[in-house]
Amino acid sequence: MKKWGKGILAALIAVSLAGCADGGASEKQEKEAEKLIDRIAEAGGSLNSYVQESHSRISTGISPDTKAAEYTSETTTTSEYILDPLQMHQAGSMIIGDKEPADTESYFTDDGYYMLLEGLWRKMPDSFLEDLKLTVQVQSSPVRRMEMLKTILPYVTVSETGEEYILSAQLSGDQTKDLEDFYKLQYSSEELALQQLELLKSMSLEYRVDKQTYWPTGTTEELVIEEMLDGEGTYREVKQEATMSKYNTVKDIVIPEETLTAAE
Repeated sequence: MKKWGKGILAALIAVSLAGCADGGASEKQEKEAEKLIDRIAEAGGSLNSYVQESHSRISTGISPDTKAAEYTSETTTTSEYILDPLQMHQAGSMIIGDKEPADTESYFTDDGYYMLLEGLWRKMPDSFLEDLKLTVQVQSSPVRRMEMLKTILPYVTVSETGEEYILSAQLSGDQTKDLEDFYKLQYSSEELALQQLELLKSMSLEYRVDKQTYWPTGTTEELVIEEMLDGEGTYREVKQEATMSKYNTVKDIVIPEETLTAAE
């Protein structure tokens, strides 16, 4: 757990998009993707709140070839987002390995970031707030996500289903070097962004929007990260899926007094 600080930030970042197998796109595809990205960003200006249901699974092991995981964690979360002013409330359940499920909950408002850890409410140090605020923005804002997608435009492809447009991207191996600007938009520290990027081996992303409103309907993300822990090479595989609904229905997020008191 020596890398917990970096790990929790990486796990919170839920940027979401998936697909093109060869990692390349024609000029026509790029223009098509850019046009859709601009339209989604524009529509995001009229979206001020929504509810997100998400599921994430993180597997950590010694060898990505054998997939022999030392442990796994799974989290199911319901999140309420208000984009302006930026606020968040998350509640869910986490299972680590074969342990019993544990409740998870957090609040982010102008008053700070409060997290339920091991049954106790804690206020995260102010030194975390800049990164945490940026993380919440990356998770929640369609405009922010479109800014990030534009940095990897040659890898982005567009497809559609009956009611949705789908933006997808997939990078692996040397292609991940092209994610430098993408990662810099996720971290307040350029140094930390480059450290995380150096660990990344592959990324698959998908971002889905409604054809009528251009508001987000769902995201999917898969990452494979390799690093050294306690002198041994390890891998971490992150898979996250989310769906969005109840647009502009969240009017306020208030941190309960008992939470504030317990965190003191």
